[in-house]
Amino acid sequence: MPQDEASRPKESKPQPTPASLSWLTTPKPIKRLFDKFPLITYPANQLPQRKPIERTVNTLYIFAREEDAQIDSPSFNPSCLKWQTYLHLANIPFTTVPSSNHASPTGSLPFLNPASFSTNHETIRPIPSSKLQEWAAKNGSALGQETEDMRYEAYMSLLDNTIRNAWLYHLYLSPSNFASIACPLYITPTTTSSMVHLSLSYTLQTAARAEIVKSSSSPVVEVDSLYRESDKAFSALSELLGDSEWFFGEKMPGLMDASVFAYSHLLLDDELMGWKAGDEGMGEGLRDGRWKNLADHRQRIYEVCYQ
Repeated sequence: MPQDEASRPKESKPQPTPASLSWLTTPKPIKRLFDKFPLITYPANQLPQRKPIERTVNTLYIFAREEDAQIDSPSFNPSCLKWQTYLHLANIPFTTVPSSNHASPTGSLPFLNPASFSTNHETIRPIPSSKLQEWAAKNGSALGQETEDMRYEAYMSLLDNTIRNAWLYHLYLSPSNFASIACPLYITPTTTSSMVHLSLSYTLQTAARAEIVKSSSSPVVEVDSLYRESDKAFSALSELLGDSEWFFGEKMPGLMDASVFAYSHLLLDDELMGWKAGDEGMGEGLRDGRWKNLADHRQRIYEVCYQ
């Protein structure tokens, strides 16, 4: 007769030995360490832009020397100088701070941190250059309405393409200008390492060459053609200005005036840029009188904005 289940002796299960648990056990030295310094999970910090904001002045971040930024002297970079000048023309108070593309939210300068007295957690976002004209229209004085002129886009294209390409070659790919002007302005202030210096030099020159080639029909940078087309562009701008005080005959200067000034001023300011005798090639008509009205226009803008 089969034995009752209750009467059967229970089989004992093998108990784990210390050796079989050793891989689960925290080594004593480490356990003592964690007993002394327990792990603590802290709450996440809020993002910097969500902190209470209290900026009492608009701040424009540009390429500039430290000493020049402190007194709001013109930037040595055409794009930065264009918007620096435009904000002045719009009578918007701001300070300038030297910066670099790496510090910009969009990866390029300039950008503006607007003044704010907000104490809530509302995010005050920087204003990139692509939004500065719109922002200035809401926060500054009325300027010339040249953008309504049908010719505006065509002439602005001369600045943004033809003249800019010649500038890129003149500053970054001309060996003498790159060594004596571009490097001291853009590279030397950022590093003392010769290897980093070489890397940044290569990056700047490669980017400049790529920009020129991208907007031309040839994979080769044709220097004479760049300077020749630049001269034609300046001649066209000189003819457009004529005897008027501001472009398109406007009663007030506008973005076209600031854009032309950004190049004419830098090409004529030997002290700021460090041009030397023999740097001919770009903008010589500003010096020899062929485009005297553009040189005079440059002086008018300078007196309005920087004196």
